[in-house]
Amino acid sequence: MGKRATKEQRAAYEYLGSRGDSLALWVRSTGPIDAYESHLPVEVHGPLEWLSFAIASRQLSTATALAIYNRLVTQLGGAITTERVVTADERTLRGAGLSHQKARAIREVAERADDGLLDPDKLAAMSDAEIQTKLVAVAGIGPSTAQMFMMRYLRRPDIFPAGDLAVRSAITTFDRLDRRITLKAAEQRSGPWRPYRSYATSYLWGYVWELHRTGEGPGTAP
Repeated sequence: MGKRATKEQRAAYEYLGSRGDSLALWVRSTGPIDAYESHLPVEVHGPLEWLSFAIASRQLSTATALAIYNRLVTQLGGAITTERVVTADERTLRGAGLSHQKARAIREVAERADDGLLDPDKLAAMSDAEIQTKLVAVAGIGPSTAQMFMMRYLRRPDIFPAGDLAVRSAITTFDRLDRRITLKAAEQRSGPWRPYRSYATSYLWGYVWELHRTGEGPGTAP
């Protein structure tokens, strides 16, 4: 990214690259990154659309998720809005290919708009913990979806998905552990990376992606 890096991206790079731990060398060799790049196969225009795609795509291939999401948009008259979701009946939502649980989750997100889940100003005023608590209270939304929403959509710099297997595998390799680090231990391990844990997460994902790209398995960390 070089000279095109933002002030925050440069600060995160310099901070994480100076920690003196097993991740720092990889950070320095990679350079500044965009921790918020989502690579979504659809264009979303608000939190309800982002969360609807995240819910619809869970445990599905990208192609299947995209087909279901596009059908949902069509079923709702060309746009996923709070009013259209709330007034749609179960048959309409299920007709797009959503499971009962996913249809219920999308409807509940729309219904809870007044709680601040969909209001940009209210979301901006909430802490990461407050947003996660509100989101996981919705049936069908787990910690992972809540964390990705904060990291990818809200662009919060200090989100750490300790339950993500790729993140834990990367830490295991970097720290030369005999077995995959546990969720609790990974959360503790992320402490030195505050307040840029979203960036640390993206560096860890980047390392795993590089291993897959080159055909190397988890092994000696750089």
